[in-house]
Amino acid sequence: MNKNLVFYIVLSVCIVVSFGFTCFYFMKALNYTVTVTAEQAKLSHDYHFVLIGQEFDNPYHKKVLEGAQTAAKEHDVLLEFIGPKQTNIDEHTKLIEMAIAARVDGILTQGLTNREFKPVIDKAISKGIPVITIDTDLEDSRRVAYVGTNNYEAGKQMGEALAEATNGEAKVAIVTGILYANNLMERVQGFLDVIENYPDIEVVAMESSNISQIQAAEKTYQMLRNHPEVTAFFGTSALDGIGIAQAVTKANLQEDILIFAFDDLEETMELMEQEKIFATLKQEPYEMGYQGVSLLVETMKGQPIPKINYTSLEVIYKEESR
Repeated sequence: MNKNLVFYIVLSVCIVVSFGFTCFYFMKALNYTVTVTAEQAKLSHDYHFVLIGQEFDNPYHKKVLEGAQTAAKEHDVLLEFIGPKQTNIDEHTKLIEMAIAARVDGILTQGLTNREFKPVIDKAISKGIPVITIDTDLEDSRRVAYVGTNNYEAGKQMGEALAEATNGEAKVAIVTGILYANNLMERVQGFLDVIENYPDIEVVAMESSNISQIQAAEKTYQMLRNHPEVTAFFGTSALDGIGIAQAVTKANLQEDILIFAFDDLEETMELMEQEKIFATLKQEPYEMGYQGVSLLVETMKGQPIPKINYTSLEVIYKEESR
């Protein structure tokens, strides 16, 4: 074979491989790095904030982003949205570290766990970067404020809704997004504290979906096999109720099992219209994002802000979803 031809073939392959790696790391940077420095932000905006979501493509966090973007536009804020593709505590805290290193003006994030999130939130505060927790609070940290659901109260409301719907008699299985996440633990605890008052309501199983609709369905299948006596399910995060409904429908048990879900995602509301989900608790993720950015702006201006800012809650029943 002609040496020149071999040379050009090898060169072409190298160029293609190099281009592939370039595209890969470029796409990765879009999701996993803070791309604008503080100095660049000051040229065109008053402030540079970073919103770090638990999952980059999660529809719930997209609603948080929509609210944050509206407030950012009103206040001339450059807002970046970043987050792991799937729930990952290590990646999430590294993204907070990156935001600190980029010297952003403010950070919006969740306080998912005490051990991992407290040190990095406190580090941001020590560097003069205010942090507001949204959706999931971390009271033990030095965060400036919290905006979001009173998660313990949310769990209580769902417990009361289940008790009323079942006349105080049920075998319950719980699917929770992450067993160690502060907000979900609070929801479960609120739920358990209510049903403790009903001797004929018993929680027979609890599993984690890892914030995955597919895993929520899989764990539901397992619990239905292991506990055929189950008469009600409680899903504590946005995708859990959808996964539970899929599994219950596949098992042809939708007339025998009541499903209590979380959040009013479009698919959740469709399942309610189909009478596959009995009730869901509506949160206000848009309002969380909007208030979070607005309060960060007030903080940057030296104005005092409330430490706790609870957004509204509402239990929606299948009759109200039409």
